[in-house]
Parts: sequence; C-alpha cells; structure tokens
Amino acid sequence: MGDTGSQFLGFTLAAISIQGAIKSATAVAVAVPILALGLPIYDTLFAMIRRKLNNRPIMEADKGHLHHRLLALGYSQRQVAIILYIVSGIFGITSIIAMLVLNKKSYLILMIVCTLVLAFATELGLLKSNKR
Repeated sequence: MGDTGSQFLGFTLAAISIQGAIKSATAVAVAVPILALGLPIYDTLFAMIRRKLNNRPIMEADKGHLHHRLLALGYSQRQVAIILYIVSGIFGITSIIAMLVLNKKSYLILMIVCTLVLAFATELGLLKSNKR
C-alpha cells in the first residue's frame, strides 16, 4: 500500500469512527491489524522505550531486541526463528479470534494480550539496559 492508499484508509477509518453508529467496532478494526503484526510492532516499541529510559538515541543499535535476548539465553538461531514464527502465529490466530467474537470479548482479548506481552517483555529483560 502506497502513500495514497494508506491516506485513504486512514481517512476512511476516521470518517467511519466519527459518523458510524458503532464506534467500538472501528476501534477493534484498528486494533486487529496491530495485533496481527504484534511481534515486530511490540519489539520496535520496546526498543524505543528501552532506549528512551536509558537516555540513548532511539535510532542507535543495541542488543536488546527479542531475538538477541533469546540468543543470549542459549537458543540457536534455528530455535530462535522457530520461536518467533510460533509467537507470530499466536498473534495472528489471536487477531482472527478477536475479530470474530463480540466487541466486549475483543477488548478483553486485547487487554489480556497486552498484559501478557508486557509480562514476557519484563521477564526477558526487553526493557532493561544493555551494552552494545
């Protein structure tokens, strides 16, 4: 999707959220793709937060990404790739489930996923300071 397509999609979602009778459906419609792409989105988000907490430039490289942390725990590159595939699959399946259930249950699913992601990120040390 290019600039024009993404701008049209953003405008359409904004118009639907303002004019639509079911505003919560729009929120779920926006949250589901974010959940489907959860692994790269959360990894990038945690990298920005980690660098900001450590007073480092946001664009500076570090070894704090999820795959670096898993490699540091002793997993091989193949095992790390399989783990990341499984996690991405879980995010994808969860986003499909969130899309198919009622809105209140979708919000509950999204809150549970965000809580679990934060718990795992804390456990793996994705927000801790580390040296390059």
